[in-house]
Amino acid sequence: MTTTGMRRIAVTLALLAAALAAGCSYRGDIDDPLTIKATWFSYLNGDDIRAACVEGSGTRYRLIYNADYDAQLRSYEVTAGADGAATLISRVQGPSGLVVNRMSLADPLGWAGWTKSVTPLSPAQLQSLDDALARSGAFDPAPSGLQLFSKETYWVSNLCRNGTFAFNAWRFPSDRYAAIVFDDLLFSLDQTGVAVRDPVAVPVGASARASVPRRQQSSDERGNYFNVKVGENGLTDRIAF
Repeated sequence: MTTTGMRRIAVTLALLAAALAAGCSYRGDIDDPLTIKATWFSYLNGDDIRAACVEGSGTRYRLIYNADYDAQLRSYEVTAGADGAATLISRVQGPSGLVVNRMSLADPLGWAGWTKSVTPLSPAQLQSLDDALARSGAFDPAPSGLQLFSKETYWVSNLCRNGTFAFNAWRFPSDRYAAIVFDDLLFSLDQTGVAVRDPVAVPVGASARASVPRRQQSSDERGNYFNVKVGENGLTDRIAF
């Protein structure tokens, strides 16, 4: 490829990242397939939660489990008021083993909809979740520079507590991922009835370095391929290919 061609690709990717960051902000209604198609990266980054996270706004959590984007996504959203009453909304797309529609730049998410359940949480259950999140490092600084690839497995958290927003991410396999303890608690409260897909191993021949974006390998099944990069308190680069 010529230098000119490489520059054109770099410019195209930069414009794509800027468009995704500026023009596709999630503002609610994730159950609408049209909404999620246009705003997945913003939803993953918790843009709506961080914008509303001010003193007195209450507790609001979003945790997302990506076990191969084309096979299974799970989203867990917790809201709690000043009275301590809390609700967990569990959502799943893509039953284990199911490969769904391919993504294009014009259609970044081809899912049809979520399987959803709503579960009330007692103050004790919310406290248990807070403890599990803290033990998992969710309120610690995010691992800046970590690359998250769509075909692999990772957790992302967006947490608003006491008016402070905290973002974090865990990539499988890693020591940080192995130290997660909030997953079993969320899975036990999940009433969707959809089995949890096991973590997806890094294919042979693919880079397992946490700071290196991974590209499609010959061993990958067909589907969607994109990387997102973790910054100091959120996602930065968002590249599809």
